[in-house]
Amino acid sequence: MSTETPEQILAAADTAIEEADAELQGLEQRVIADDADVTPEQIEQARSRRYFAGLRRQAAEKRAATERQRLAAEAERATLTEVQQLLDAAPKSVVDEKLAAAQRAVAELRDAIDAYNDGAQAAWQVFARTKAVPMTAYDPLMPMHHQIRPGLGWGYVHGSQALWLDGQNIISLDRAGIVKRVTEEG
Repeated sequence: MSTETPEQILAAADTAIEEADAELQGLEQRVIADDADVTPEQIEQARSRRYFAGLRRQAAEKRAATERQRLAAEAERATLTEVQQLLDAAPKSVVDEKLAAAQRAVAELRDAIDAYNDGAQAAWQVFARTKAVPMTAYDPLMPMHHQIRPGLGWGYVHGSQALWLDGQNIISLDRAGIVKRVTEEG
């Protein structure tokens, strides 16, 4: 594993090229300035070093690209690991289990409400069939709190069946309303 970043790899190669360019230009300027101490071999060696630095730059580009790919793969692995850890900490399977339990509970609640409503309707039918208990009168002009009678009774409210318990109509529970309230408030 390289300790150099792709940018550092390329910067080092660019620095070598700049140094080789500066050396070659310096020797060429000395020749132009009529410096007899500069030999053709020195110029040729400087050009060779410059050419070699260019080749090294191409090699550096390949190393930098390889390092970028390695870093990208490492970042991808790290990201996938982090994401998986987050998902594992609160797995969807737990949500699925809770949802199934909630659906069972709501189904049981609906069944209980239906059983209650069936029982209340059957109780009203017993009152109506036997007439052993007189009907509890309901006066639509009188406020409800004045019509409260203790105990159980039966009758009609605005033409609909009523089963009274301590002044409240308990003939039926609103299944949809109760389920909605449970799911929205739960």
